Amino acid sequence: MSTPGDLIIFKIADSEFYGEVVGIAEDGKVEVSRLKKTTKQDGRIWEFVEDDQWSAIDNKFITKHVPIPPGSNGNIVAKAWKSIGFLPGGDGMTFCRVEDEDGTTMPVIEYEIDSEDEDGAPSSNPSMHGYESDDFVVPDDEGEVFEFADTSVLEGEEAEWVEETHRAVREFENWSPTDKQGQSIKNYIDQLDRKASIQTDNQRCAKGKASLSTSKPPLQRKRRRDE
Repeated sequence: MSTPGDLIIFKIADSEFYGEVVGIAEDGKVEVSRLKKTTKQDGRIWEFVEDDQWSAIDNKFITKHVPIPPGSNGNIVAKAWKSIGFLPGGDGMTFCRVEDEDGTTMPVIEYEIDSEDEDGAPSSNPSMHGYESDDFVVPDDEGEVFEFADTSVLEGEEAEWVEETHRAVREFENWSPTDKQGQSIKNYIDQLDRKASIQTDNQRCAKGKASLSTSKPPLQRKRRRDE
Protein backbone atom coordinates (compact mmCIF):
# COMPACT_ATOMS: atom_id res chain seq x y z
CA MET A 1 0.00 0.00 0.00
CA SER A 2 1.54 3.26 -1.13
CA THR A 3 1.48 6.29 1.15
CA PRO A 4 2.50 9.93 0.53
CA GLY A 5 6.26 10.31 0.38
CA ASP A 6 6.94 6.81 -0.93
CA LEU A 7 8.85 6.36 -4.20
CA ILE A 8 7.68 4.25 -7.11
CA ILE A 9 8.66 3.10 -10.59
CA PHE A 10 5.74 2.51 -12.93
CA LYS A 11 5.53 1.33 -16.50
CA ILE A 12 2.90 2.28 -19.06
CA ALA A 13 3.02 1.37 -22.76
CA ASP A 14 6.63 0.15 -22.50
CA SER A 15 7.74 3.48 -21.02
CA GLU A 16 9.18 3.59 -17.50
CA PHE A 17 8.49 6.47 -15.13
CA TYR A 18 9.81 7.45 -11.69
CA GLY A 19 8.20 9.55 -9.02
CA GLU A 20 7.03 10.30 -5.50
CA VAL A 21 3.59 9.38 -4.21
CA VAL A 22 1.60 12.49 -3.25
CA GLY A 23 -1.74 10.91 -2.41
CA ILE A 24 -4.32 8.22 -2.96
CA ALA A 25 -7.43 9.18 -4.94
CA GLU A 26 -10.94 8.18 -3.86
CA ASP A 27 -11.02 5.55 -6.61
CA GLY A 28 -7.85 3.97 -5.21
CA LYS A 29 -5.50 5.27 -7.88
CA VAL A 30 -2.05 6.37 -6.79
CA GLU A 31 -1.35 10.07 -7.35
CA VAL A 32 2.28 10.60 -8.20
CA SER A 33 4.54 13.54 -8.97
CA ARG A 34 6.84 12.02 -11.56
CA LEU A 35 10.29 13.03 -12.66
CA LYS A 36 10.91 14.25 -16.19
CA LYS A 37 14.18 14.52 -18.04
CA THR A 38 15.18 18.10 -18.91
CA THR A 39 17.58 19.54 -21.45
CA LYS A 40 19.81 20.96 -18.71
CA GLN A 41 23.43 19.80 -18.74
CA ASP A 42 22.89 17.71 -21.84
CA GLY A 43 19.86 15.99 -20.39
CA ARG A 44 21.49 14.83 -17.16
CA ILE A 45 19.16 16.85 -14.93
CA TRP A 46 15.71 15.52 -13.97
CA GLU A 47 12.98 17.56 -12.27
CA PHE A 48 9.49 17.04 -10.90
CA VAL A 49 6.65 17.87 -13.26
CA GLU A 50 4.41 20.85 -12.48
CA ASP A 51 1.78 20.28 -9.76
CA ASP A 52 -1.07 20.30 -12.30
CA GLN A 53 0.65 17.48 -14.22
CA TRP A 54 0.56 14.92 -11.43
CA SER A 55 -0.41 11.44 -12.63
CA ALA A 56 -3.09 9.13 -11.20
CA ILE A 57 -2.24 5.52 -11.96
CA ASP A 58 -3.57 2.05 -11.16
CA ASN A 59 -1.49 -0.08 -8.82
CA LYS A 60 -1.06 -2.67 -11.57
CA PHE A 61 1.35 -0.34 -13.39
CA ILE A 62 3.71 -0.05 -10.39
CA THR A 63 6.81 -2.21 -10.88
CA LYS A 64 8.72 -1.08 -7.79
CA HIS A 65 7.57 0.47 -4.53
CA VAL A 66 10.03 1.95 -2.03
CA PRO A 67 8.37 2.97 1.25
CA ILE A 68 9.83 5.89 3.21
CA PRO A 69 8.69 5.88 6.86
CA PRO A 70 7.47 9.21 8.28
CA GLY A 71 10.28 11.13 9.97
CA SER A 72 13.03 9.37 8.01
CA ASN A 73 16.34 11.20 7.95
CA GLY A 74 18.15 12.39 4.85
CA ASN A 75 20.27 9.26 4.64
CA ILE A 76 17.18 7.02 4.45
CA VAL A 77 15.59 9.26 1.80
CA ALA A 78 18.77 9.38 -0.27
CA LYS A 79 19.07 5.59 -0.14
CA ALA A 80 15.47 5.28 -1.30
CA TRP A 81 16.09 7.52 -4.31
CA LYS A 82 19.28 5.63 -5.12
CA SER A 83 17.33 2.37 -5.09
CA ILE A 84 15.31 3.63 -8.06
CA GLY A 85 18.41 4.99 -9.81
CA PHE A 86 18.60 8.66 -8.79
CA LEU A 87 20.57 11.04 -6.59
CA PRO A 88 18.66 13.99 -5.05
CA GLY A 89 19.88 17.55 -5.51
CA GLY A 90 20.33 20.07 -2.74
CA ASP A 91 17.05 21.83 -3.53
CA GLY A 92 14.93 18.69 -3.23
CA MET A 93 13.45 19.31 -6.67
CA THR A 94 16.22 18.31 -9.07
CA PHE A 95 17.87 14.94 -9.54
CA CYS A 96 20.41 13.13 -11.67
CA ARG A 97 20.84 9.49 -12.58
CA VAL A 98 23.34 7.63 -10.39
CA GLU A 99 25.54 6.92 -13.39
CA ASP A 100 25.63 10.65 -14.28
CA GLU A 101 26.86 11.86 -10.90
CA ASP A 102 30.47 12.50 -11.96
CA GLY A 103 29.43 14.51 -15.02
CA THR A 104 26.79 16.63 -13.29
CA THR A 105 27.41 19.91 -11.45
CA MET A 106 24.12 19.78 -9.59
CA PRO A 107 24.70 20.37 -5.84
CA VAL A 108 24.17 16.76 -4.80
CA ILE A 109 23.63 16.22 -1.09
CA GLU A 110 26.56 14.23 0.25
CA TYR A 111 24.86 11.58 2.35
CA GLU A 112 26.97 8.52 3.15
CA ILE A 113 24.70 6.21 1.19
CA ASP A 114 27.23 3.39 0.89
CA SER A 115 28.94 3.92 4.22
CA GLU A 116 29.41 0.91 6.45
CA ASP A 117 30.89 3.01 9.25
CA GLU A 118 29.61 1.51 12.48
CA ASP A 119 29.87 4.88 14.24
CA GLY A 120 27.13 6.22 11.99
CA ALA A 121 25.02 3.07 11.80
CA PRO A 122 21.26 3.72 12.06
CA SER A 123 19.51 2.35 15.12
CA SER A 124 17.56 -0.90 14.79
CA ASN A 125 14.83 0.66 16.92
CA PRO A 126 11.95 1.52 14.55
CA SER A 127 11.04 4.48 16.77
CA MET A 128 14.35 6.10 15.74
CA HIS A 129 13.25 6.30 12.07
CA GLY A 130 16.73 5.55 10.73
CA TYR A 131 18.69 7.89 13.02
CA GLU A 132 21.70 6.56 14.90
CA SER A 133 21.63 6.11 18.67
CA ASP A 134 23.90 8.99 19.66
CA ASP A 135 21.92 10.48 22.58
CA PHE A 136 21.04 13.45 20.37
CA VAL A 137 17.91 11.98 18.80
CA VAL A 138 15.55 10.10 21.13
CA PRO A 139 12.99 7.44 20.15
CA ASP A 140 9.41 8.60 19.67
CA ASP A 141 8.26 6.60 22.68
CA GLU A 142 10.79 8.29 24.98
CA GLY A 143 10.35 11.92 24.00
CA GLU A 144 7.78 14.40 25.24
CA VAL A 145 4.33 14.13 23.70
CA PHE A 146 3.13 16.86 21.36
CA GLU A 147 1.38 19.84 22.91
CA PHE A 148 0.24 23.07 21.27
CA ALA A 149 2.32 26.12 22.10
CA ASP A 150 0.90 27.93 25.14
CA THR A 151 0.60 31.64 24.39
CA SER A 152 0.06 32.41 28.10
CA VAL A 153 3.79 31.91 28.65
CA LEU A 154 4.78 33.92 25.57
CA GLU A 155 4.89 37.63 24.92
CA GLY A 156 4.96 40.05 22.01
CA GLU A 157 6.00 38.73 18.62
CA GLU A 158 6.34 35.15 19.85
CA ALA A 159 2.73 35.02 21.02
CA GLU A 160 1.52 36.74 17.85
CA TRP A 161 3.42 34.27 15.67
CA VAL A 162 1.87 31.28 17.47
CA GLU A 163 -1.63 32.75 17.19
CA GLU A 164 -1.11 33.51 13.49
CA THR A 165 0.11 29.95 12.89
CA HIS A 166 -2.87 28.47 14.73
CA ARG A 167 -5.26 30.60 12.65
CA ALA A 168 -3.55 29.47 9.43
CA VAL A 169 -3.92 25.80 10.42
CA ARG A 170 -7.63 26.33 11.12
CA GLU A 171 -8.12 28.18 7.83
CA PHE A 172 -6.42 25.38 5.91
CA GLU A 173 -8.72 22.85 7.59
CA ASN A 174 -11.72 24.78 6.18
CA TRP A 175 -10.18 25.30 2.73
CA SER A 176 -12.17 23.62 -0.06
CA PRO A 177 -10.27 24.09 -3.35
CA THR A 178 -12.18 23.58 -6.60
CA ASP A 179 -9.22 23.25 -8.99
CA LYS A 180 -7.33 19.98 -9.53
CA GLN A 181 -4.01 21.33 -8.32
CA GLY A 182 -5.49 22.72 -5.11
CA GLN A 183 -7.43 19.52 -4.44
CA SER A 184 -4.29 17.41 -4.86
CA ILE A 185 -2.30 19.63 -2.50
CA LYS A 186 -5.11 19.61 0.08
CA ASN A 187 -5.45 15.82 -0.15
CA TYR A 188 -1.69 15.31 0.17
CA ILE A 189 -1.39 17.45 3.30
CA ASP A 190 -4.58 15.99 4.82
CA GLN A 191 -3.15 12.49 4.51
CA LEU A 192 0.11 13.56 6.13
CA ASP A 193 -1.93 15.16 8.92
CA ARG A 194 -3.91 11.97 9.49
CA LYS A 195 -0.70 9.96 9.82
CA ALA A 196 0.77 12.52 12.23
CA SER A 197 -2.47 12.61 14.25
CA ILE A 198 -2.50 8.83 14.66
CA GLN A 199 1.13 8.85 15.76
CA THR A 200 0.46 11.70 18.20
CA ASP A 201 -2.61 9.99 19.66
CA ASN A 202 -0.70 6.76 20.17
CA GLN A 203 2.08 8.60 21.99
CA ARG A 204 -0.39 10.54 24.16
CA CYS A 205 -2.36 7.40 24.97
CA ALA A 206 0.83 5.62 26.07
CA LYS A 207 1.49 8.54 28.46
CA GLY A 208 -2.08 8.51 29.79
CA LYS A 209 -3.04 11.76 28.07
CA ALA A 210 -6.25 12.58 26.20
CA SER A 211 -6.48 12.60 22.39
CA LEU A 212 -5.59 15.84 20.64
CA SER A 213 -6.59 17.04 17.16
CA THR A 214 -3.47 18.41 15.51
CA SER A 215 -5.56 20.20 12.87
CA LYS A 216 -7.56 22.20 15.43
CA PRO A 217 -5.12 24.28 17.50
CA PRO A 218 -6.57 26.65 20.12
CA LEU A 219 -7.41 30.14 18.93
CA GLN A 220 -8.18 31.76 22.26
CA ARG A 221 -5.18 33.00 24.21
CA LYS A 222 -5.06 31.37 27.64
CA ARG A 223 -5.22 33.66 30.63
CA ARG A 224 -2.18 33.83 32.83
CA ARG A 225 -2.66 32.40 36.27
CA ASP A 226 -1.54 35.68 37.84
CA GLU A 227 -4.08 37.75 35.85
